[in-house]
Amino acid sequence: MQNYYRYLMPRLNGEEIGMNFGHYRSLVNKGVAGFIVFGGRLAEVRKHIDLLQKEAELPLVIASDLERGLGQQIKGGTSFPPAMALAQAVRKKRALGAAYDLSPFRKACAAVAEEAAYAGINTIFAPVLDINTNPKNPIIATRAFGEDAKTVSLLGCEMVKTFQEHGIAACGKHFPGHGDTEADSHISLPVIRRGLSELKKTELSPFREAIAAGVKMIMLGHLSVPSLDPSGIPVTLSGKAVAFLRKKMGYNGIVITDAMNMGGIGKYSEEKASLMALAAGVDVILHPSDADKVASYLRTRKARFEAARLEEFRRGLSGAPGRKRPDFRKNNVLSESLTEKALTLSGGFRPEERPCLIILNDEDDERGALFANRLKKGLRGLKIISVNRSSGEALPTLPEGAQIIIAIFSETRGWKGGAGDWLYKALSRLAGQVDLYISFGSPYLLDRIESAAKLFAYWDSAAAQEAVAVLLIRKIR
Repeated sequence: MQNYYRYLMPRLNGEEIGMNFGHYRSLVNKGVAGFIVFGGRLAEVRKHIDLLQKEAELPLVIASDLERGLGQQIKGGTSFPPAMALAQAVRKKRALGAAYDLSPFRKACAAVAEEAAYAGINTIFAPVLDINTNPKNPIIATRAFGEDAKTVSLLGCEMVKTFQEHGIAACGKHFPGHGDTEADSHISLPVIRRGLSELKKTELSPFREAIAAGVKMIMLGHLSVPSLDPSGIPVTLSGKAVAFLRKKMGYNGIVITDAMNMGGIGKYSEEKASLMALAAGVDVILHPSDADKVASYLRTRKARFEAARLEEFRRGLSGAPGRKRPDFRKNNVLSESLTEKALTLSGGFRPEERPCLIILNDEDDERGALFANRLKKGLRGLKIISVNRSSGEALPTLPEGAQIIIAIFSETRGWKGGAGDWLYKALSRLAGQVDLYISFGSPYLLDRIESAAKLFAYWDSAAAQEAVAVLLIRKIR
């Protein structure tokens, strides 16, 4: 009897890996392909992944979304800037010959790979090969290297090669390109309306280059792309889309779905969508909410699918965490350096003596407090006004004669659906009164603003907040 668990890669909650180890071990004994890891502490995750690997007949695919390094998921790992910030950090200010200094970029990718290997993660769901062709995109933004195929292809391929040179399988995503959408595929099914000739010139170009570079895995996006499949079904479930990737683009590696618990699978249940994806030629089903339920559904349909490619891929993976402990301190210094180099100031900013900082926080938390406190220590008489999503549209009266600086905290993340309308309304209401805008997230949040200086940090890490604070204190003093 065919084992349907071998096509499934369920979620592993790192925070609970010790407490629920019996559950994860049972899934390994049932034959799952591996796990996607979210959260946890490095020592504990590393220990239990090693135990799980020892239970498996073939090396498990232990994967994670490490677009920003191990620290994005695992406490104890280093967090690196997002792709857009990395691109800015290594871009040569005066392009003489090559446009990028790839040495620090490769060092960052090598550090990510080494830390992943030490944690027991042998597959990284990166690079993001999407191109920012639509600034209204609510889910890609800073996760992409840039707005043109050349930049995304160059840096994406460098990441692929560096990861795989260090024994980590890279996974390019989200085929055929998630950049030209205005919907978050975690919530609903986006539609890409570009014709095939246009897709070939833009969105498909980074994937074509990554295939040539030997990328071992490609993740399909939950995207409706009529030029690939006129039926409009998600690419993840489309035999025509998979055939295009295999036959027209010559890809022979592993094809994996995006997470099956996302709204982008459309009208289908996870069980039905999993059956359709495997029937379409996909190798791995990612993040089924209930692996037992999906395996049972596939069994009742008595479907037969190819598994040789996946088994060969697993044999080539590391079946144990790396023994060499990475230099986390050195990696953190590298991350901080790249974060600082990524800072981009546009427009003339003339500092004055009476600054007023307004923090617009698109979350219901204390995000931005670190930045405000750091700035307050360095600038006497600084007035600070904080407004977050729960405050609604309430904005205080601005102090007369003060220089107004606005810091925007709005993280790009799944299930959020983009920045809140209240944020855009607040920015509109303050238009014409602001001297400097700072974005600790997507630069596209400030696209509608033309008359003021802008400072882009691209992410809101402690290092980014420190770097911006130091820059402002230096300028204002």
